[in-house]
Amino acid sequence: MSKQKLTILQVVPRGGISKRTNQPWEIHTAQCVLEQETSEGKQILVGTINLPNALKDSQPGDYLAEFALQQSMEGKLEPRIVSLVPFGRPTAKPAANASA
Repeated sequence: MSKQKLTILQVVPRGGISKRTNQPWEIHTAQCVLEQETSEGKQILVGTINLPNALKDSQPGDYLAEFALQQSMEGKLEPRIVSLVPFGRPTAKPAANASA
């Protein structure tokens, strides 16, 4: 699995009723910027990627995204996000002990 810095700009929900199965469907697509290191240096890619249901409520911001290859409905191997961890957000530090 590979980890890359991913900035989610917006999550766009789409849905409808399948013509084939007559069942409802829903897809959440993240419009994002991906930063990755290559042998030539930093590369920035702009595009969209579908989010798994567990991550569909992700808010815009910077994340460390973990990717894995999965098989699509058409049989193609495609990268899928398997986890998102907030990236570069400050964490609380314990207060310095005032008593000496």
